[in-house]
Amino acid sequence: MNAYSTRAAYVKSAWQFEVRDIPLTSPASGQLLVEVKACGICGTDQHIADRTATNWQSFGHEVAGVVREVGEGVTRFKAGDRIAVDSSAPCGKCASCLPRPYGRGRFDLCMSPISYWDFPAMGFSQLLLTPEQCAVQIPDRLPFDQASLVEPLGVCVDLVKVAEVQSGDHVLVIGPGPLGLGAVFLAKQAGAERIYLAGRMASSKGRMEAGLTLGADTLIPVDQKPLMQYDFGARKPDKILVTAPPETLPEAIEAAAFGGVIAYIGIAWDKRAIIQLDADKFHFQKYSLRASHAWPGVHALESVRWLSTYPTLGATLVSHHFGLEEIERAMLTARDNRDQARKVIVTPSL
Repeated sequence: MNAYSTRAAYVKSAWQFEVRDIPLTSPASGQLLVEVKACGICGTDQHIADRTATNWQSFGHEVAGVVREVGEGVTRFKAGDRIAVDSSAPCGKCASCLPRPYGRGRFDLCMSPISYWDFPAMGFSQLLLTPEQCAVQIPDRLPFDQASLVEPLGVCVDLVKVAEVQSGDHVLVIGPGPLGLGAVFLAKQAGAERIYLAGRMASSKGRMEAGLTLGADTLIPVDQKPLMQYDFGARKPDKILVTAPPETLPEAIEAAAFGGVIAYIGIAWDKRAIIQLDADKFHFQKYSLRASHAWPGVHALESVRWLSTYPTLGATLVSHHFGLEEIERAMLTARDNRDQARKVIVTPSL
């Protein structure tokens, strides 16, 4: 079995980083050894750096790269293949995954997802090991930095599907971060007639303007006028996509049209996750509140198709590039430069 050495970034709360040389073995059965070409920074990475990482741990899960070696039994990939790596995949064996009548036939509700989380090296490294089920091939025309968007765009795909956005809908997207911007694009592709993007103009002007490029019709600067006071005219939004913390949900519900659907992926990670709502009004207005959680990942192939077909999407979302040794600067840029930083990409090199 071959032995490899790789540079890998580690994080410890609060906001401590180091890059280490660590050993890796050849891939085990069903695994791929991947040379990482690009890895995007996610809000989850920032949360790990801020609160979760009580001990040093590897991180990064928005990955694109090249297969360097395949383990025994791998048939879908070979060395040299260009791939994106989703953060997880269905196990295919649990009661949710098994087809009816033996199970629920719902891969998206897998109870035992397969992943490379907690492996010695994750996305912010030169090399990583991953189960082959997490990988999808990418075309030559798709740059690696844009291919690293396959995982987060899959989160956006799930949100738009959960909300059932369709032709003719009026859609409100709350939060102009990378996920909100991806949701704007996908809502447009789903046929939405009008798309509103709500966010703080003072701190996120660049992101808000990127929303116009991706399909938003109207920007709502909530730092200038609260969303509750915005006049939608004769027709309020049919579908509301929330990519902001849960504390925004009461306002989102208030903004919805009669029979409106509110779908959300925002996470608080603290007591702000607890909200209050008027259940009677919710009932009589026929609202629907739906949670989107793209774990396991099941939308990677669709993400590849969108990114390959619409180069403007990836070019608009990717804003910054940093080397692996600049991991601290990259993370701080993603945290602090909310005006211009959309998707910050780390590009390891061997």
